[in-house]
Amino acid sequence: MVFCLVAGFSGCQKNILTIVQYNVGVFDKYAESGFDAVASALKEVNADVVTLNEVDSCAVRTGAIDQMSEFAWTMGDWGYHYASAMPFQGGAYGVGVAYSPKLKALRSDKVALPRVDGREPRAVAVVEFEDFVLCSTHLDLTLESQLEQIRTINHYVDSVYADYGKPVFLGGDFNSTPDSEPVTLLKATWTLLTPETPSFPSHAPRRCIDYIFVRPNGKEVTVVSAQIPQTLQTADLATASDHLPVVLTVKVK
Repeated sequence: MVFCLVAGFSGCQKNILTIVQYNVGVFDKYAESGFDAVASALKEVNADVVTLNEVDSCAVRTGAIDQMSEFAWTMGDWGYHYASAMPFQGGAYGVGVAYSPKLKALRSDKVALPRVDGREPRAVAVVEFEDFVLCSTHLDLTLESQLEQIRTINHYVDSVYADYGKPVFLGGDFNSTPDSEPVTLLKATWTLLTPETPSFPSHAPRRCIDYIFVRPNGKEVTVVSAQIPQTLQTADLATASDHLPVVLTVKVK
């Protein structure tokens, strides 16, 4: 996913950005370490920024590794922002945003999402860049929590970024299918940019639950390409994670 809004990006046109949404399953769903496979996939699709879900930070189950730092290093000195959703096994569990060193991050934020009916806490990782804002999230499994979490995301974006004149992109695992009430609620104020085709499970995809949305905020956002690839040349997507990556390239004017 390449979103090149900054002049001088090598290998891409001005105003073109590629964004990838990827639930990486703490990088070890099917293999001892999925860092290399996920990084290879993102490099092959020329990703500039990625929203990551299910990421551990210094948790016992994944070797007490700071997974965002390890992933950013594997990508080649990428920047990153991590938003912990809850403490977990001596560390934390949450979501993140990682981005190419070609992009300049201006600020980052974390939004805690409500837990209506006692399920896992959830969060949003937010990074503002010079020409756009990117949010990463992973909604809960229950309907009431999902609806309240979406309302919280909407309130945050309305309160903070409505008047910035920058498009706000929202990528995540929403645990909801295209015809569900939560996705319908999102579509009321966000534009869905990615295909409504299955992204889970990666070895035999049957459910579409991973998406990238946008609030243009006065900008013209045009989809150059959008896909949920099942195969790539450099990575086995069936084993890199239990989700497939969602790859979006857009032009912003």
